[in-house]
Amino acid sequence: MNSIKNLGAFGEKFATEYLRKSQYRIVQSNYRCKLGEIDIIAYKDYTYIFVEVKTRSNLAFGRPIEAINAKKKKHLLKVGQYYMQVFKLEDYNFRFDAIEVIVFPSKPPSVNHIENIIL
Repeated sequence: MNSIKNLGAFGEKFATEYLRKSQYRIVQSNYRCKLGEIDIIAYKDYTYIFVEVKTRSNLAFGRPIEAINAKKKKHLLKVGQYYMQVFKLEDYNFRFDAIEVIVFPSKPPSVNHIENIIL
């Protein structure tokens, strides 16, 4: 990967394909509003799933999920709640997931889907 931006875009695309193959319907990618951004919004089993994707090409600084700290979770919660309100989806369930994409040279990318990162 040439840059961090390219690595991130690759990870988001890879995560989107993983979700599709896992029977999730992709509602929106890179949702942006006045409060911020969410990488992927998916839908499955009467639940909207807000997905934060973290991609790494090595584990020198820890696993990707470790980059989602309390401040980031609070931010995701605000954006997700805003989305549910704006689109009048209050009667639906929603949750927040993370997808780690790890891209090592000369190996296929690996995916780790972590459900309910905000409880």
